[in-house]
Amino acid sequence: MAGGPRPLYDRPPCWCSGGQFNWVYDCGSTSGAAERDVAIGTYKRQLDAQTIDLVTLSHFDSDHINGIVELIKGLRVRTLLLPYIPLWQRLLIAIGQGVTEADALFGFYLDPAGYLASSGGDFGEIVFVPSAGPDDVVPPAEEGFDPDLPIEGGKPEYGDPPPESDADPILSGTSNIQVRFLRPSGRILISTLWELVPYNDASMQPLATTKFVSRASRVSRFLLNNPVRRKAALATLKRVYQRTFGAGPGPANLISLFLYSGPIGSRVRFDTVAATAAFDRQWGQANLGQLATGDGYLDTPARLHALQRFYSTSRLQRAGLFQVMHHGARDNWHAGLGAIFKPAASVFSSDPDYTHGHPHAEVLRDFWPWHPIQVDKSSGFELVALLRIA
Repeated sequence: MAGGPRPLYDRPPCWCSGGQFNWVYDCGSTSGAAERDVAIGTYKRQLDAQTIDLVTLSHFDSDHINGIVELIKGLRVRTLLLPYIPLWQRLLIAIGQGVTEADALFGFYLDPAGYLASSGGDFGEIVFVPSAGPDDVVPPAEEGFDPDLPIEGGKPEYGDPPPESDADPILSGTSNIQVRFLRPSGRILISTLWELVPYNDASMQPLATTKFVSRASRVSRFLLNNPVRRKAALATLKRVYQRTFGAGPGPANLISLFLYSGPIGSRVRFDTVAATAAFDRQWGQANLGQLATGDGYLDTPARLHALQRFYSTSRLQRAGLFQVMHHGARDNWHAGLGAIFKPAASVFSSDPDYTHGHPHAEVLRDFWPWHPIQVDKSSGFELVALLRIA
């Protein structure tokens, strides 16, 4: 796993007779572009022109977007996975990021699919993850491993576009790349062996009234249809926001796509395991699945309970490789999380010497009994495991 000073959480190839699966989860980067690009170059050389089956962009901050664009240049990517955020909210995020209509990056906030399609990568599809509602729960993983199915490609569980995507430019078909939506609580299945399950926390949407959403959507459509008046439309949208939520530059970008990955069913076990740092291996249990949190928030019991309800206890018990939220920032955490998750390894993608001093001391203390591992521009964490089918 990596993030903070290093841009990627990279899952190494999953080998099995019949194929492999490569995926990347982007955590953002607090390093400069030069260091980020060196790390990406190293990864590309290791990849050796293989296809990346899945790339996940967790967050719409500029460092995440720029890192993904640099990564995908010249590569074949089967599926690019992004959280779905309505147009009016993407524009507010752009305002909060200081992005103006004159910036090239503004094109991403208008149409993420079209922007990334023109960035130099070779995509099979772009899949958006809708926000999870209070009743969305990932179904139990089915038993029934089939050794004859190849380990390649990945199979997303598609669904219909959510109602709030109506008239969104991502569905306009301006690019020649297929744009799809994952179904609510949908997964990406790797044969019958492994599953990847994204989580887009609906509680991180702004506490907006129906009236506010209606006005913001109307201004956003005007901006979309009147390119020469985009500067004025952005100013109007900012005023609409400030009249509702108070003065400030714009809303903080709080949405970050979580990604669980782990074995399907109870027959799959982790057998021989080797790692570059100490971790808590629980023999007889499949506790080496992963939960990547990016810049996500588990700062309240309510948000924690929503995550637990969505994923279910059985999956979270398997998620022993836990990437601590937002480089170990106190604002994304609440006391006692370490003892609740009991990770086999608590991965801190951070740099204590950087501006914000992440991880914060109280977060590190909370996860101290659970094998904290520092991942930064000079050190990483690698784990290799063989899977056994019981």
